[in-house]
Amino acid sequence: MNQELQELTDDTIREIRKLEIVLPEIYRDVFYTMAQKRNITINEDDKEEALTYALAKIQKLSKEAQKSAHQLQEHVAQAKEAVENKDSEALHTIHDDLMTLEKKIKRLQHEIYLDSLTGMFNRRWLFEKFLDQDTFTCRGAFAFLDINDFKSINDNYGHTTGDKVLKVLAVVLQKMENVNVIRFAGDEFVVVSVVHSSEKLRHMLTTVYRNLKHTPLKTGDQKFLVSFSFGVSDFDKGDAFNDVYVEADALMYEDKAVHKARKV
Repeated sequence: MNQELQELTDDTIREIRKLEIVLPEIYRDVFYTMAQKRNITINEDDKEEALTYALAKIQKLSKEAQKSAHQLQEHVAQAKEAVENKDSEALHTIHDDLMTLEKKIKRLQHEIYLDSLTGMFNRRWLFEKFLDQDTFTCRGAFAFLDINDFKSINDNYGHTTGDKVLKVLAVVLQKMENVNVIRFAGDEFVVVSVVHSSEKLRHMLTTVYRNLKHTPLKTGDQKFLVSFSFGVSDFDKGDAFNDVYVEADALMYEDKAVHKARKV
C-alpha cells in the first residue's frame, strides 16, 4: 500500500473510532469524503486494499486494548492481595509487569492519538484533551492554519514532496514553546496554548510564517517557498468548540485572501 493511501486509511480509522456505531457504510462515507478533500483518486484495487488494511488494524487495536485493560485489572487485584499479605516479592514482580504493560499502553496511545505522517497529535487527541461534550474545559488561545497553495505543491512536485512539506511544518511549529500542535486534517493544523494569549500566539505564528516564507525548500534541482495562512481566537471554559473553530477559520480565510491579493 502506498503512503498516501495508508495515511488516508489511518486517518479514516481514527475518525470512525470516535463514533459509537461503526458500520461499513459509515467507514466508506468517511473514507471517500477524506479522499475527495485531498484530491485522491480511489480505484477498486485501492479500495479493497485499504479496507483489508483497515479491518486488520481495527481488530488488532481493539484486541490489544481489551487485553491491556484486562491485564491491568488483574495486576491491580494482585497488587491489592500482595499488599494485604505483605508479600514484597510478589509486589516486585507485579511492578515489573506493570512497567511492561505501561510501555504497551503508551504504544497503543501513539497509535490512537498521533498522526502517522508527521508525528503530531491528531484531532482525537485535541477533542479528548481539551473538550468535554464539545465544549472547552479550560481557557486559552486557539489557532487554525492552512498551507497556502498546497494543491499546487502536490501537482507541481508530487505528493512525496507534499508529505515532506507537512513534516517540515510540523517540526517548525513544534519548536514554539508552551503550545500543543495538532494535525487537524490534510494540510490543516491547529495550535492550542493554555499559557499564551491570542495576541502572543499570533505574534509567535507570524514569526514562524516569516522565517518559513524566506527559507526555500528543495526537491531535486528545484527550489520553492512555503507559507501558510492562519487565524487566532481566544476561548474560555465552557465555550463551544465549533464557535471557536468557526471564528478562527474565518480569520484564517481573511488572511488567505490577503495572501492571494499579494500574488495578483
